[in-house]
Amino acid sequence: MDVNTLAGRLRLWPGRAVPTIDSTRPDAAARLAPGRRASELPALLGALFTLCSHAHRFTAQRAVDAALGRPATVSADERRALQAATARDQVLRLTHDWPRQLPGARPAEDAANVLRSCPLWRDDLAIAERLDALPAWIEHKWLGMAAQDWIAHWANNPLQWPARWCSAAGGRIAPLLRAQLERAQRLPTPAAPLGLLTDPQRSLPALACLMAGTPRFCAEPLWRGEAAETGPWTRHLDPVRPPAHNAWMRLVSRVVEVVRLALPGGEHWLSHGALTLGAHEGIAWTEMARGLLVHWVQLEPVAEGARVAACRVLAPTEWNFHPRGVLARALAALPEGPQRDDDARCLAVAFDPCVEFEIVPATAPTPEAAHA
Repeated sequence: MDVNTLAGRLRLWPGRAVPTIDSTRPDAAARLAPGRRASELPALLGALFTLCSHAHRFTAQRAVDAALGRPATVSADERRALQAATARDQVLRLTHDWPRQLPGARPAEDAANVLRSCPLWRDDLAIAERLDALPAWIEHKWLGMAAQDWIAHWANNPLQWPARWCSAAGGRIAPLLRAQLERAQRLPTPAAPLGLLTDPQRSLPALACLMAGTPRFCAEPLWRGEAAETGPWTRHLDPVRPPAHNAWMRLVSRVVEVVRLALPGGEHWLSHGALTLGAHEGIAWTEMARGLLVHWVQLEPVAEGARVAACRVLAPTEWNFHPRGVLARALAALPEGPQRDDDARCLAVAFDPCVEFEIVPATAPTPEAAHA
């Protein structure tokens, strides 16, 4: 597979009856992992999924450990590494991608310089030092106030505080959000949060059976018959859990996440775990920048160790960009008019795909015809 085929692409048909989303993302892990040494799997998946490579390496290692019957332990350093990598992914998205993707925004010419000023990109600092410096950076570059005060205002009034804040704040992110406020608040999104982590001892083995035995499940997943959603607005340990009833709340959730990860205790914000399912079989999960990531692996013992017999990856994009999912239904509900394509773009950015997407004109073939 060449680079474009390996990454895939999403096409969105706003205003059409569902399905309104078509994906060309291949199940690369299922094709490329079998036959590899088990010890090579984390690096392979990190290379395949470059935008969130740390989360894939971390999750793959836990799945392999579970399949080998090793205890599911995560060190403090590993927690901090996941914390820093997720914060870095979110900062990259908001600083670099939002100005390029949001309707009416313009690419930021100095985005690279802004990112270089962020301590998360300071290779000369240890991870703990980068995280210690992050609150001051987001206060100066984003919030215009102490991160602890900002999150306290948000927790007290999550529905209204972000609009109040961005209406007056300067910096990098507030003006971007301010420009999207009217549009994003009038774009409703039905809620169908993925509840796998409520009881992972029961739900994850059931999910593993579907991943391993149901054709195309990891391309178009359903949980209890529903195309669910996952993202920073569905974090398992979130004590506030405001409703994600429109595109605005989903955009804001990424700012909230960066602040949460920057504050003391941020290393415990993201849930993760692993289970041994049977002989040489394991599943692992990690909350990462775009939502809940799950890896399932089946190993086979050989003389020199263990090799991968089968591997499946279930990424957040497959939940959120399901052809009949929450976003698909929101796209179908968009009325005809000059704003429809920009509304569709705002919705897509709010759900944050990990590949490029395009808005297809109403005169283009339907998703079924395009797929055929």
